[in-house]
Amino acid sequence: MRRNQSTKVAMSLLVRDEADIIHENICFHAAHGIDTFVVTDNGSIDGTRDQLTALSKRFNLHIIDEPRHTIDQDLWVTRMAEWLRENTDVEWVINNDADEFWVTDGMSLPEALRRDLAESDVEDIGVLSCERFNYLPSQGDVCAREYRFYHNKLKVIKDAQTTPGRPLDNVLITLQGHKVASRLSGLKTIAMGNHAAAHSGQMVHSKYISIAHYPLRTFDQFRTKVVNHGSSIARNDRFGQGINWHLRGWYDSYLLGQLEIEYNRYVIGSERECDLIESGVLQKDASLTELVRRFDRFSESPIAVAQARSRYWLDIGRVKGAR
Repeated sequence: MRRNQSTKVAMSLLVRDEADIIHENICFHAAHGIDTFVVTDNGSIDGTRDQLTALSKRFNLHIIDEPRHTIDQDLWVTRMAEWLRENTDVEWVINNDADEFWVTDGMSLPEALRRDLAESDVEDIGVLSCERFNYLPSQGDVCAREYRFYHNKLKVIKDAQTTPGRPLDNVLITLQGHKVASRLSGLKTIAMGNHAAAHSGQMVHSKYISIAHYPLRTFDQFRTKVVNHGSSIARNDRFGQGINWHLRGWYDSYLLGQLEIEYNRYVIGSERECDLIESGVLQKDASLTELVRRFDRFSESPIAVAQARSRYWLDIGRVKGAR
């Protein structure tokens, strides 16, 4: 592994109806040093595909259209990695979802990845596993007219207690499974959910990269996600009931007309917020809000793009210096 040279890092995304977040996701990660994207659009009908077309004119972004609604994520994400290996000189791929923002402590993502590689005792590293944290909305924020996903400031840092026999009650108020970035050389397949990869190299845990996850935004977004995923996985006979079990449960709730009850479990009211913060389950963390917000109306102008990136890194320095 060439640890002293620059490391080229791409990002793959599998998306379906993510119009409320995909623009900021691409722009945020471009500002974080990702200059190659490959995105599979799984038959979006909410304007996501149009946004991707517009973004492809400003960034090095390749689009694959996948119309089958069978949620074969492992196959499609592996296919994107194979496309990168065959068509680019990229060395690593971050296997991302539209609601995940990969963040570092004041570095670009390629620089953070290089530091992880350089400081590890493992020579043949093929997979980098990164910690992921849910950011949930407060009741006051999500009800505001100007609400956007980046207003979620309630970071889950410890598992909430779960009532026996009711696993869905706190499924989002738990520490989340890690996600992986993969070296393209030696990569065989990427697992369902991007939680692991079959690779000839070894896996190590990142010291410098973590993931801010925004799984819950508005109720309309939540319903679309549940219906899309629930109906797709019902068509797929490759997976057992343990795969996406929480989405299966939410889809059952949707069919029973009870989905809003499930949604309201995770929109945190003020009294519950205080209790969960006091018990160490939640932490109020607004450090990402302004950094992500600037890409809400990211300009088409290349000059404005460069200026926004410069302001972004200055703000990261201020946030880091304030800690």
